[in-house]
This record gives sequence, structure tokens and C-alpha cells, in this order.
Amino acid sequence: AHKLNSLAHNSYRVSHYTPHEQEIKLDGVECPVPLNKIPIVKRLNNLRINVFGYEENEVFPLYVSKRVDEECVNLLLIANEETQHYCLIRNMSKLLVDLTKHNGKHHYCYRCLHRFAKVEILKEHLQYCSEHSPQHIKMPEKGENFIKFQNVHYQHPLPYVIYADFESLIVKEVHTSGNNEIIARHEACGYAYVIIGPDGRSVKPISVYRGENAVQHFMESILKEKEELAAKLTSIVPIHMTPQDELDFRSATHCSICKKALKGDRVRDHDHQTGRYRAALHSSCNLKFRLSKKIPVVFHNLKNYDGHLIMQEIGKLKDYEISVVPTTMEKYVTFSLSKRYHKFKVSLNFVDSFQFLSTSLEKLVQNLTPDKFNILKDNFPRHNISLLLRKGVYPYEYMDSHQKFDEERLPSIDSFESTLTGCGISDEDYRHAQTVWNYFNLKNMGEYHDLYVKCDVLQLADVFENFRKLCQHYYGLDCVHLFTAPGLEWQSSLKMTDQPLELFTDINMHMFIEKGIRGGISVITKRFSQANNKYLPNFDASKSIKHIIYLDCNNLYGASMVESLPYGGFEWISADVTLDWIQSIPQDSSEGYIFEVDLKYPEELHDLHNDYPLAPEKMDIKFEDLSEFSKAVLNGMKYTPSTKLVPNLKDKKNYITYYKNLQFYLKHGLKLEKVHKILKFQQKPWLKNYIMFNTEQRKNSKSAFEKDFFKLMNNSVYGKTMENIRNRVDVQLVNDEKKAQKLVAAPTFKRFKIFDNELVGVERVKKCLTLDKPIYVGFVILELSKLIMYNFHYNVMKKEYGHKAELLFTDTDSLTYEVETGDIYKDMSRHMDIYDTSDYPRDHFLFSESNKKKIGCFKDELHSKPIFEFIGLRPKMYSIKSERGEKKTAKGVARSVVERNVRHEDYRRCREELKSTREIQHRIQSENHKLKTVKVNKIALCAFDDKRYLLDDNVHTLAHGHYKI
Repeated sequence: AHKLNSLAHNSYRVSHYTPHEQEIKLDGVECPVPLNKIPIVKRLNNLRINVFGYEENEVFPLYVSKRVDEECVNLLLIANEETQHYCLIRNMSKLLVDLTKHNGKHHYCYRCLHRFAKVEILKEHLQYCSEHSPQHIKMPEKGENFIKFQNVHYQHPLPYVIYADFESLIVKEVHTSGNNEIIARHEACGYAYVIIGPDGRSVKPISVYRGENAVQHFMESILKEKEELAAKLTSIVPIHMTPQDELDFRSATHCSICKKALKGDRVRDHDHQTGRYRAALHSSCNLKFRLSKKIPVVFHNLKNYDGHLIMQEIGKLKDYEISVVPTTMEKYVTFSLSKRYHKFKVSLNFVDSFQFLSTSLEKLVQNLTPDKFNILKDNFPRHNISLLLRKGVYPYEYMDSHQKFDEERLPSIDSFESTLTGCGISDEDYRHAQTVWNYFNLKNMGEYHDLYVKCDVLQLADVFENFRKLCQHYYGLDCVHLFTAPGLEWQSSLKMTDQPLELFTDINMHMFIEKGIRGGISVITKRFSQANNKYLPNFDASKSIKHIIYLDCNNLYGASMVESLPYGGFEWISADVTLDWIQSIPQDSSEGYIFEVDLKYPEELHDLHNDYPLAPEKMDIKFEDLSEFSKAVLNGMKYTPSTKLVPNLKDKKNYITYYKNLQFYLKHGLKLEKVHKILKFQQKPWLKNYIMFNTEQRKNSKSAFEKDFFKLMNNSVYGKTMENIRNRVDVQLVNDEKKAQKLVAAPTFKRFKIFDNELVGVERVKKCLTLDKPIYVGFVILELSKLIMYNFHYNVMKKEYGHKAELLFTDTDSLTYEVETGDIYKDMSRHMDIYDTSDYPRDHFLFSESNKKKIGCFKDELHSKPIFEFIGLRPKMYSIKSERGEKKTAKGVARSVVERNVRHEDYRRCREELKSTREIQHRIQSENHKLKTVKVNKIALCAFDDKRYLLDDNVHTLAHGHYKI
């Protein structure tokens, strides 16, 4: 193909190829050449090769060389159901123009296949696009580039929801798999499910099963239930109008869905299940408000546990369409089974309640008040259910065979120990289990299993039904239409604010924002600190008085979201602006700006800014950037650089930032060297009402369940505003051999995994990706969150104490300081407008509820209890010893392991002796959807930290770029 690239005539004739067939080296590479062997072919033949796929009238990049020019060989990979074939692309522009039907001369980016009218714009684009993997990108079309609340059917409560849970036998088996030791396998031994109807109560008594082939039995049972529910969902009861209904219909002035005025297109909306009239709607709104034919099946922790069990049987269901929303080949946010019922498609949608309520069922049940357990009461009508208003206990690892169900007494308390948590149950829990056994007159462990799984399901049903009611009451949405809390909160915010958000049609604007997105800052700046003050028992008045205080910002992202945020009107403006103009932009301006600039970090600021440098950057720390002490800490271990967000003192090139941050950086001494670009837009505090609504509701909530609910409804909104859809994967589950062969032969094929004889997972390259998320909102929220933290550090702490306040560490929304002062609490009393001390003891002189839960205020995480000592090893790996005990973190290590096995003194030894520690932890993991308990011996504590330049005293550090390095 390379030799024939310039051939003008009859290039399709094989005879032209024959003289050259020995010239292409394919040593050890099979033919046809697999896509993953293209780099080898390139290297053997000193070629630059690009490969594009073609499928369903779409061209998409599969492999693109780092350097693209006229010397590149462009190949098109096409396929039929069995084989693949490479074709030479002699004119890439003509191919793409023919497919897109766009006339005129265009220049194409081979990495994303986006077209540009001018080569200069293409060159500018490549600066951004080269940072991403090749992917065919499309942008929203002008006129259709707005996002707003449109899913009006989410307001329609789904009439039927099924709640379910499996129990498993933990069958002991010991063997190694890679670096892990498998110690047990999980085999489903029983289940329970309950169907909740439109009135929020059980449709029928809960179903419970225990025995062999539990998953198969569950699927057979649940599919029978689905058939019965499908008959109800697809039968439409005619409308029944009372005289009052007719009067209400005729007098209605506004549509009850969109709230806009009704004109001549009003229609009667009614409940298809009962025939009851509901409201007057626009005809178009009524069509959108149709009853969904989805039946959610809710498990708590479906993604990580129960879903794997179901997958072991799902391949046998040949008559059902299987679809998944994957995070990996084996983990799914949700999945569904669909089948046509008469003219309607009815689906079972498997939903993970943990994706909404990400805590244990035990904690959720604890937080729900006793009067809310109506479903539990319905299923135990003649019993005192007070015994069941708490999560039960179960000897999971003791139950390793079906024979154990025949045992006629509760096993000993030792049998309730868990390798996953490393502990057992309390004496009080065990006494409660005995009381339950006796009260319900249980005959054996089989009956105890049945009661346990039954209560688990009913408790989950009550918890989640109350969650649904809160969603419907406060936001008018039924959460079971969605799959995750961020999705729910995003729809709720769009609905409440009624704010349309413009989507980029300019790909360079989108990539400009992508390049600027930086997460939260996490860094250890001083590795050891010991307090000495009058609040400590070992206070030494002859030494310097020092306090350590651990502060946390109340709802940092919420405080950012109440500020002015972009919503539309995006345009590039001239970068020829003055410093005075930048500094004069009002903080409350209705027009916002995002800058790309070069900044100089003057050396005279390095000492002052060393612990918390401004304008953090994503960067790779190379081995040569490490201090000699850091290299010694490595002690021969292999060092692999990785991209991290690093606050540093280096000059900034092409730094993208929000105008308020830029103003702050300039005010605090950074020098503006050059302005490259300015993106202008309209902004206003359009999210403020939503955030403040949730904040006030949380403040006034009477139960822990509601407090957590409103906290949840604020916390995850921002994540949806910066969702990176590039990270999404395309996985199809296939239980048909012909379909699997077709997917594997397609150019989009990436890899496959055989789960069992009936089910195969096929991961595919996405043919095309539409960048249709308002990521500019998330970008500004992240920038503002950093500004809040910087403002507190420089305008409060440094202004008050200067060099006598040293930052020990920060982790996104927290700051911990060593402060040399007589009494830090008296100092705080002068700034009560910025502190929330509502968690202090009521008899403390700083106690006040005036800023309780006020967003953006800072609170003392130790609630006035003095800190003795701080030891920091690396980001998210530190220990704080205080009057309250030890607060320890060790990223990557199970919290239960840290709490049980790791002590403050271990952090001390690790720092002083520079030796890593290891801990055994157990976890449940899936391999081909088979669940195993795995024992892992992993590094727990490590003194190596490359985000800072470690000094020889093993206490102090310098920011990278410091003039002293």
C-alpha cells in the first residue's frame, strides 16, 4: 500500500503488489495483521501508519501515529461477519467529505476526525487533541445545543418496584491466583424479594427461598412476576371523569407538567392503572408523561455483589435482550432484561441502591425512624417488630454448606467473626440474635437464614421507599427512573432552577476547558509536628507555645456552586488586554472569563508561598526532580512517574484559569507574562437556590435520615457537571454465538471475555462520541473551590500569623496547621464570622450555632479537643493523635484494617526508619462473575512522597520549583 500510494491507474490489481510483497517486513506478525501489532509493523519498516475503522457508514480512528503528515500511510479496516481486511485510503479528505456530505475544502484532524476551515485553527486544535486518545468526536449542532430538564416522565412514579437480596455460602478453598490467595468462594444459597405497588405497600407477601440453584430459582420466579406485572402495565383502564374532574379540567390555566399556559392543545391526563383523572396537560407533555414499562429490581450493592450472582444465570435467557451500563468488563452500574409483551417492550431494570445511598444497610436502618417501617410491619402483622428495627447479624463465614442449615441452635459468638472486617459482633448483638431466635421460635439455622434475608429485604424496601418519597415530595422526581445519585441530583437541579445550559459547538472550546480541569489539592507539606500548649497534659511552659488545628470547610463545593456560574453566550475574544482591565473585572460581573496565560512565580514569594503554592498544575515528577533524601527513601524500589496535581513554584505556561482565580494570583504577587486566549461567557448564580434549599432543609431536618438525604442532594451535583464521557466503556453481553462472532469480527472490536458457556462480554471501541456535557460549570466550580481555600490560607491564617502558621497538610476541603500562638481558640473568637463552632461543647466559650452548617465556613474537626501530634507520610496517609484518640488515613488500605491494626506509632516508625509496612486485608472480588474472598498482603504505610522535595531533616519539605532546590 505504501509503494502504491501514488499509483494513478488500476491500483486495485493484485499484480501491482506482487513485486513488492517481500519488501514489507512482518517478522513474527501474523496475517491479517491484528490492530495491536501495528506498532511492530511500523518499527520493522520505519513507517508511520494510521488505521481507521468503518462500520455503519461511520469512519473512526483505531490507531493514529504521534506524528501525522503526508508521509503517513492511512489504512481503512473493514470487516464482514468472519474476516477483516485493510484498504489503502488514498485521499482521506475525500473519504470524510463523501461520508459527511460537507462540500468545500476542509482540513481534518486525524485523531478526532473533526473538520476545520483553516489550517491555523487545526494546528491550534492539535495542541489540545494530542492529549487524548484517538476518538471520532462530534459536537452538538447549533440550535440544538442546550440542555435543560426535559425528562418529564421522571415525574411519573413507577407503579411497581421489586426489592431483593441474596445470601451465600462461603465455601472454604485455598489456592493462589497471581499475587493473591483465594480463601473461599461464594455460592448463592437463598434469596428473598418483595414487590411494592403504587400505594407504597407490598403487593403480596414477601417471597423467600433457600436451597440449591438459588440464582436459577430466583430468575425463574422473578420472570414469572414480571409476566404478571407486564399484564397490568400494558392494560389501560379508560378514563373516568367525575363532574368535579370535568370542572377542574375546564378551569385549568396551566399545564401541571411544564407549568406553562394552556391554550387549545389541552388534553385530559389520567392514570392508566386506575382510570383516575389527574390533570390538564399540553398534548406534547402528555405524550412525554406516558407510563414507563420498566420494573426496577433493587439490590443494595448490586454492582459489587448480587449482580455477579445474577450474571451466572443470565446467559441462559435466550429470549431476552440483555443490556448493561458498564464501568468495566465485569462491573455494571445497572443492567436490564427486556422482552416484548404484546406491542410493548417491558423490561426488568436491575438497580443498585448503594449508588444512591452509599453506606451500609445497617447505618441506613439506624437512621430511619421506627414509624417509617410500614412494609416491615405489613409482613409481620402479628408480631412485635421492635426486635426487627435494626440490622440483624449473620455468621456468614460459618455458613459454608447446606448442612449447616439443619443445626438447631445459634452457633457460638466466635462464629460471627468476619475476615473482611477483622472482627466479630458485640455481646449485645449476640444476645439480640438469641432473643430473636427465641421470640420467633426458630427451629434451625435454615429458619434463621430465612428470617434474616427476609428482614434485610423488607428493611431495604422501607429505606428506599422513604428515599423515593422524599425525592417525589421535594423535587417531584421518582429516583428509580435513574441509576445513580449524581444523575438524580443533576436532574433535580435542572428541574428546580429551570436554567437552560448552552453546550459547546466549538470543539476547541470544549478541549480548552478539558485541559484546564484540575481536581482537589492533596499534599503533605510538613511531615511532623508536636503541639505544646496549656490545653495539653504535658504542657512545657519553657518551650514555644504551639497549637495544631484541623479545619474543614463546610460543603466546599456547595459554597462554590452558590456563586455565579457560566450558562451560555460563549465566544473567543481578543487576547490583547491590559493588566488593569483584568484586575478591574467585577467579582459580581454578569460576564465571566476563562484565561489561558503565562505566569511568572517570583523567587521572593517562594518562602512565603512554599507550603501552599498558588496555581497548581498537573505534572509528571521525574526521578531527577527528587531530592537525594527522597531517592534514599525509595531504597532501590522502582520509581514510575505518573501525572498528579502538584502545587508548585514553577513559572506557568499556557495555564488555564477562571478570572477570579487569576485576579487572586496576581494580587498575591504572581506576574502576568502573556495572555494567549480568553473565553467570554454569561454567568449568574443559577444553582444558588437549589443549593440553599437543600442546605436549609438539612439544617431543619428532624431525623438523621433526612439530614443525610439533603446532604446527598448537594454533594454530587458538581460531579455531573464535569462528567468525562471519554472514560465510558462500551460492553455488550452476548448469549448468542453468531452475534458474538459478528461483534468480534467488527473493526470496533477491542477485547472479549468468556464468562461461562452461555455468556460472553465484548468490549468495543465507541465509533463516535458526542461531547454534550456542560463541563465549563464543573471547571468553574473546581476553580472557585480552590479560591475559597486559598483565600482562607492567605487572607486569614497568613494575615493573622505570617510565618508562625505552617500548613501541615491539605486534602481538598481540609487544612491542618501548626500555629505558634498563645491561645488559638481566643484568636478564633475574633473571626467568628468564618467559623462554625456548633459542634463544640455547649459550655465552651466559642460555642455558637449562628454558623451551623453554613456553607463556606470552617469548622474544627476535633470539636475543640486539642491535638497532641501530627505525622504525615504522603498525601492521604497521615495520623493525628488527640484527646479524642487517633485519626488515621492510609489510601488504598481498607478502613477496618487501618482502624484495627495500624497505630499512630506505626506512622512514627515508618517516618523515622523509612521502612514501609505491610498489612493483610481481605476483600471480595469477581473473576468471570465468580465471587471469591481474597487475602491480599499489601503495602500499608510508605514514607516516600514525590509531590514535595523532601529535606534531609525528614520533617520539612519544599515545593517543586523552589529557588533553594
